[in-house]
Amino acid sequence: MSDKLTKTIQRFQSKIDAGSFYEAHQTLRTITNRYVKAKQYSEARDLLYQGADILIKNKEHASASDLILYLIQVYEEEGLKVTDREAKLKLIDLISSLPNNDPLLNDLAKASITWSQKSQGCEKFGDNELHHLFGSKLIQVVEEDNIDYEQKAKIFAVAELHLVLGTFESVPIYVNFLVATAKANSNTDAGALLARPVLNYAYLKNIKFVKEAQTLFLRGIDAESEKVGDIDYYSNYPLLNFVQLLVEVLQKDPQTNSQKFRKLYDHYKSVLKDGELLAPVEYLGKFYFNLNIGNSNNQGGLMANLMSGLFK
Repeated sequence: MSDKLTKTIQRFQSKIDAGSFYEAHQTLRTITNRYVKAKQYSEARDLLYQGADILIKNKEHASASDLILYLIQVYEEEGLKVTDREAKLKLIDLISSLPNNDPLLNDLAKASITWSQKSQGCEKFGDNELHHLFGSKLIQVVEEDNIDYEQKAKIFAVAELHLVLGTFESVPIYVNFLVATAKANSNTDAGALLARPVLNYAYLKNIKFVKEAQTLFLRGIDAESEKVGDIDYYSNYPLLNFVQLLVEVLQKDPQTNSQKFRKLYDHYKSVLKDGELLAPVEYLGKFYFNLNIGNSNNQGGLMANLMSGLFK
């Protein structure tokens, strides 16, 4: 960092120490604007990163979030890609330090993911490490006791989306939440919960994540079962049996196993209907096995909706 930038940060810190948070924030923005207009992007980035970091440490999270959003704008104007490891890690570092319930977290998620989609290989869904970051933070908000059910449901929908599009490290975070939910609702069929990651990862044709989700979920739930072939058979959980059989079919060649999927669907159709899983499974049949069953054009799953252009 140049001497000029160092002095600017020192003055900024002095204003913060004096409690002049608004003035410090606005002054830093004004100086950053000058750097951006002069296309001195490196200086603008350094200033925003240091300023946001200081504001976070002083619990001025709204002002910090504003500077982080500006930092993303600078990345875009400069033409930095998410493949620039240093730029991405600095962004992750700042956002990780914000409270999980920060009001601007969704805005930061949209801005970050949109920026990452401009990089080759990330055009469709965005960067998986950024998704992991936001999913991990939001799922912790869902686990808090001080929000009502409706809020939890809305936040979970967004957290789930990010975790499904995240990394391999996202799988246990996602599944552990579902296991805890299954244990808290032991009178209901846990298969409805396991179906979520299995179907969502299957829509992405990510069988590695499908298998990991199933392994972690079955290991985590506390329910009596007996071994029947390669599956754990649960006499009280027909949906859980269905999902395990579905995973077996998904691991085979879709072209040669489409009829096995059809037989599985026919056998469990009434159970799927009762569990409100008919539409997602029918869509999977169309998407994965090219089968026209039921109303398979009805996109009944999270990832199906995403594929329709959630981020567009």
